[in-house]
Amino acid sequence: MGLLMWASIVGALANIALTSLLIYVYVGNARRTPTTFTAGLLTFAVLLLVGNLVTLWSFASMMLVYVSGLEPYTAGYTWAQSAALIALTVVTWK
Repeated sequence: MGLLMWASIVGALANIALTSLLIYVYVGNARRTPTTFTAGLLTFAVLLLVGNLVTLWSFASMMLVYVSGLEPYTAGYTWAQSAALIALTVVTWK
């Protein structure tokens, strides 16, 4: 259980927070403008949240069985998703 695995868990928590923020914004948009586009954005965000919760659970519960060679990839993937969610949140919030 290395430092990169802990970084993956922190990244997954950040992704959950960012996705929750997007859901909050998309729910408000869906209430003001009930279109299929806003419903699609909300569905996307909810499914992404579910995926991030599963990711967090898998990182936390199977941390001891991860091969140390996989840790850079899990950390890289998680933080790349965080960067993408930050960009999406900034664009959505404006």
